[in-house]
Amino acid sequence: MRIFRSIAVEERFKNPVLTVGNYDGLHLGHRRIIERVKQRAREIDGTSMLMTFHPHPLHILRQEKELPFITPEEQKERVIEEMGIDVLFVVPFTGEFSRITPEAFVETILCGRLAIKGIVIGHDFRFGSRGEGDVTLLERMSQSLGFFVEIVDPVTLEGERVASNRIRTLLADGDVAQSARMLGRPYVLAGTVVRAKGRGAAIGFPTINLRTDYPLIPRNGVYVTEAEVDGRWIGAVTNIGHNPTFEAGMERSIETFILDFDGDLYDKKVKVRFLKRIRDEARFASVEDLKARIAEDVEIAKAYLRDKAGRSA
Repeated sequence: MRIFRSIAVEERFKNPVLTVGNYDGLHLGHRRIIERVKQRAREIDGTSMLMTFHPHPLHILRQEKELPFITPEEQKERVIEEMGIDVLFVVPFTGEFSRITPEAFVETILCGRLAIKGIVIGHDFRFGSRGEGDVTLLERMSQSLGFFVEIVDPVTLEGERVASNRIRTLLADGDVAQSARMLGRPYVLAGTVVRAKGRGAAIGFPTINLRTDYPLIPRNGVYVTEAEVDGRWIGAVTNIGHNPTFEAGMERSIETFILDFDGDLYDKKVKVRFLKRIRDEARFASVEDLKARIAEDVEIAKAYLRDKAGRSA
């Protein structure tokens, strides 16, 4: 996949078929659109293209609104490449760019610079200054400018529309199983293993402490997870929270006990993917009670992972 970090390109692409959007999460709805882009491009021996923006437009247009990314930029680019898009445009979103009229966006950028043959978008697609452009305008302009428009219906799961905001809410609530169904893959945190106080090792469950700059952390609690170590995913149990059994007011931490693993991961990059929530974080009356509960959590995780392996075999 070729990546361009500007739309000021001189190159001409063969029969481009484009989609445009923020694509945060790259969930099932996004995947349906991307598959249609690829299919329509194949039909005309063309180039499949995706245009997204960085930073997220809301960070410029509504700076007071906090919007944690589901998929940080590096991960998003990697997933888009895995999906098989030929060309990715990561357009710097600035105040000046936000003032481009819908008509100018279509005429100057989509048709003038990129010479698109078609565009595939969701039914609620908005574009241009103040979001004044919509699918009706796009279809009307396509007739005079000579490109096709395909509108893809939203994906629903168990009667609920798959959407980035819904996935953010699910993760904030700790429902990592449902968020994984909507994403089409488990939610992943990536970071660096840092030294902590070693309490896990002291009670027989040595953990890695993950420091991450990912803004979207699942709700405090205990989860069945898998950790990627040297390219291999290993079953694990992860606790997110403040360790209330030991002392109040501790900084929030992400601690993962990797099953059947004995190694030094300090300062290494590790990914953790979330499969199932086990329970809320709790304060126990004694360390022995905590140890017993962790042992129970481990058994729950092992049973879940055995069942998962059986389903995929």
